Amino acid sequence: MNSTIGIAVKDTKYFFREKGTLFWTIAFPILIMLLFTAIFGREIPFNANIGIVNEDDQTSLTEGMISVINNMGLFTIKNFTTRAEALKELNETKVRAVLIIPQNFSQDLFLHHANVSLIVDGTSPDVAQLVGNAIKTSVVAYCKGVLNYTDPIVVDEELSFVGQRVGYKENIVPGMLCYPLLFSSMVVSTGAIVYERERGTLKKIRASPIRPINVLIGKTYAALFQTAIAILIMAVLAFTLLAPALNWNVQLLAIVMFLGAMNGIALGLIISCIGRAPQEASNAAVTIAVVLQFFIGMYFPIEYLPAYLQEIGKVIPMTYAAQALRDIMVRNATLNDVAFPIVTLALSATILYGVGVLLYRRWVEK
Repeated sequence: MNSTIGIAVKDTKYFFREKGTLFWTIAFPILIMLLFTAIFGREIPFNANIGIVNEDDQTSLTEGMISVINNMGLFTIKNFTTRAEALKELNETKVRAVLIIPQNFSQDLFLHHANVSLIVDGTSPDVAQLVGNAIKTSVVAYCKGVLNYTDPIVVDEELSFVGQRVGYKENIVPGMLCYPLLFSSMVVSTGAIVYERERGTLKKIRASPIRPINVLIGKTYAALFQTAIAILIMAVLAFTLLAPALNWNVQLLAIVMFLGAMNGIALGLIISCIGRAPQEASNAAVTIAVVLQFFIGMYFPIEYLPAYLQEIGKVIPMTYAAQALRDIMVRNATLNDVAFPIVTLALSATILYGVGVLLYRRWVEK
């Protein structure tokens, strides 16, 4: 028993001596709780862009209804002059819904049979339900609270302009395919360098004719191979077990997956070169991967995040990978449609990998 306690005491002392490992052990639960509090601890759950097309000639009543919708705090309203402009931005996911107030709306309202059209982006079930219910609730509140009418406005909810509504499995599968981009590529590439340093293998490699940069490229190939295996397994299982009604454009998906994996590998390389010990680097990689899940739209649209966290999400490369995967698989996007996220992923991968190479060379020289 004394020897058992002695080992436990030894390992505990070693844990406290490793400052990096201690830091990430403490930082992980703090970061997770702060994120959960920031995302889910708000009275207003999210903020979404919605478009409004006001075709009515008498604007006083319609502006009153729009004001009630705006005061809910759930929406950022964008006004459009034509339906075509609004539906174009709905198709590009710049707005999540379009509310169309038709001509003679005010006149029909006094006759107690007014109608408005609501077109919701049905490719995100949670957002579609929240947006649709919130707009209907605000219209009812306007009728009763302002006009003292009993539901004279009928909300005609049309099919989504961007396609049929999708189920939860269709919505979640593209996010699931982002897992290997975060965990397989980043964690594998982190261990590829730092464990070689711990074992002293790189000292032997430096004494051999092999150039250090060739070692790095070889490890990148290995990390890509392992990530590809993880992606393939997840895709096959998702396809066979869930059978989602998705567009499996293999060529286009492969481009996005490759660029996403390269971003993950580059981040792992940077972490590996900064970390002083294998456990510290591994803890850092896992913590960063877990935290990034909440920023990139894997589980829910980034509109769920507070505004300041949305800005962080916009600079994370994996956000564009998740966006491109969802657009390809759910919206049947073509190469032109996802050109921006692909170019963004390519640029970020080049920059991050370049930084990783510079850190690796500096580390090898030491």
